[in-house]
Amino acid sequence: MKNTQDKSVNQGTVVSVRSSVVEVVFPQHLPAINHVLLAGKDQNIIIEVVTHMDARTIRGIALTPTQGLAEGSMVQD
Repeated sequence: MKNTQDKSVNQGTVVSVRSSVVEVVFPQHLPAINHVLLAGKDQNIIIEVVTHMDARTIRGIALTPTQGLAEGSMVQD
């Protein structure tokens, strides 16, 4: 099991979920466009990075159902 507090892991926080559109803030660095992100309790929500909104925020499209994903949820790059 991975340590979610590991500093080498780029983690972000969900700031918006609208259907399958998810916006995530990454304080360290932005993941690349088309990169896959994992979210959810068991990291079973897959999000693809579609665009960089600004220097800290990405907009992605969820490729799986977003049930349980909410503002404040952790996302792993």
